[in-house]
Amino acid sequence: MTDPKDNVNRAGSIAVVGGGYSGVMTAVNLLSEGTEADTDVCLIEPRARAGRGLAYSIWDDSLLLNVPAGNMSALADDPAHFVNYCRELDPSLNGGSFVSRRLYGDYLEATLAQAVSVSPLSLRRIHGEVIAVHSGAKGGAFQLELADGATLAADRVVLAPGFLGPQRLPFAQALAGSPRYIENPWDFRAMDAIPPGAPVAIIGTGHTAIDALFRLTSLDDGRPVHLISRHGLLPKAHRTLPQAPLSTGFPSYLENVPATALGLLRALRTEIKRRQRLGQNWRDVLNELRPYTSVLWQRWPLAERRRFLARLRPWWDVHRHRLAPVAAARLHAQLRSGCTQVLAGQITRMTPHAEGVVVSFRERASGALNTLQVAAVVNCTGPEYDIDRSRSVLIEQLRETGLIQADALRLGLEVDDHYRPIGREGEPLPGLFYVGPMLRARYWEAIAVPELRTHTRQVARQLLQAMA
Repeated sequence: MTDPKDNVNRAGSIAVVGGGYSGVMTAVNLLSEGTEADTDVCLIEPRARAGRGLAYSIWDDSLLLNVPAGNMSALADDPAHFVNYCRELDPSLNGGSFVSRRLYGDYLEATLAQAVSVSPLSLRRIHGEVIAVHSGAKGGAFQLELADGATLAADRVVLAPGFLGPQRLPFAQALAGSPRYIENPWDFRAMDAIPPGAPVAIIGTGHTAIDALFRLTSLDDGRPVHLISRHGLLPKAHRTLPQAPLSTGFPSYLENVPATALGLLRALRTEIKRRQRLGQNWRDVLNELRPYTSVLWQRWPLAERRRFLARLRPWWDVHRHRLAPVAAARLHAQLRSGCTQVLAGQITRMTPHAEGVVVSFRERASGALNTLQVAAVVNCTGPEYDIDRSRSVLIEQLRETGLIQADALRLGLEVDDHYRPIGREGEPLPGLFYVGPMLRARYWEAIAVPELRTHTRQVARQLLQAMA
């Protein structure tokens, strides 16, 4: 471990800002493909352990990956890499197994360590938080400021800060700072502090909400929990015996489909019905489409992307982002028990109450106004992607200095074909790159391992090519 107060100012220095999946795998790919021994890679991460990020800093083994192990290799050119790692620990595991997120974090740490051990490049690990990145004058080195006052210099910088934290809910303003409002859905300590048996409202019905439900009921399965979202949709489940998608090339049934959200919807429905008549599964259709989703997204004009987000996204998400079978079974057991219920409606306000929080919402089906009295509320509406709303000090600094800008739909960052953020003036800054979930603005599919492993490899190759 290097002292963060040591300056990095070598001709071949690369600073990777963020040590979650995207940052670590960018570093791994640099180490694996780099050949110049004088290239210095610096990985900067505020957490004590690199590789775990937000998703894998979870020590509860009941929280599982929502993708089978066979599709979770971190290496784009070695599909069996993760399965082989799992089988060394437990030979009964296979490509269809759904393993814990904690185990996947262990795997990423081991993958980084292995890459370091065999690479001619050097890796410097810095435990710290980057709060500012300044471009060098006349093509000079970037200057990075850390929260502890240290400064670093690097010729290339990869921004990989991961998710920007939870969304702020306008109807929760009256609860700001209250221990009864858990804004961060990954704050398990706050959830554990809720009195046993006390009712809880979870805002959202996606994967994060189900994680929170499992945590809240892990030691108290009789606790009343209300999951509230606009549509009340729950993620579908993977098959018990998931199958790897076939490499069929671009789907032929989409060749002449109009570049519209409605055109895609109609084509998918027709193809799913056709495949079901053949005894096949709708999941196969979506799995085979996945490598080409970004192609479709980029074909659509802005108006069609906006229409998809407004009208189809909730249904897309619950079919595309599925639950592990054991997690789905646990969820439906909770629902059958009557202790957990799903409510479809629009929350209008949340107000403090002597014994907790009053949640007011308008029911989707009837339009009637209703209220719930709960001991606490957990915000599980998902991470923030709008950089203008982010509370990240680094993102705010980059935005204010014009090095990055939001896309028109507020899904992430504007980047070019080489993963370089497009700044306020409409041009990328040479030497500055981005990789991570905010690539969804350009690619849509950019938040899961099967896509990010390709993006991180491409970013590493761009960097190495630029430094050759």
